[in-house]
Amino acid sequence: MGQIEIGAIVFPRMDQMDFTAPFEGLSRVPGARFHAIWKDKAPLRDIKGLILAPETTFADAPRLDVLVVPGGWGQEQLMDDDQVLAFIRAQAAHARYIFSVCTGALICGAAGLLRGVHAITHWSAFHLLEYFGAIPTDERVIVDGKHVSAAGVTAGIDGALRVV
Repeated sequence: MGQIEIGAIVFPRMDQMDFTAPFEGLSRVPGARFHAIWKDKAPLRDIKGLILAPETTFADAPRLDVLVVPGGWGQEQLMDDDQVLAFIRAQAAHARYIFSVCTGALICGAAGLLRGVHAITHWSAFHLLEYFGAIPTDERVIVDGKHVSAAGVTAGIDGALRVV
């Protein structure tokens, strides 16, 4: 088996656990190369102030086999960010899996990826899934075709294990 390209979007005011939980499982897959991706490589802060450093940019990211879309408070700004949504749509077109964690599902919904897809998000945003054409399903982790969604922060570990 060749190299597996896995990438996660990192963004200001995200919940780093939505990124680091899947990272812990997915980065250990034999042959995997894991990328932290954002618009630029400038360090950014998660919602609690932890500094994260993107390793590559949207423009330089490889074609991904797995795209991880974390959530957190900063997700609200991404839902109408054309650059972010275009990157997600472009990667999703050929990725084997699109894996959302927590409110990352809402970003995927804003990108148009959840129409007719069973999905889950954090309980506080669960009622919003239907606005994106998703089929809200109350499970910890849901796999619907190439779409994997995890309910909340620690469910990101379970979701990563399902992807593996």
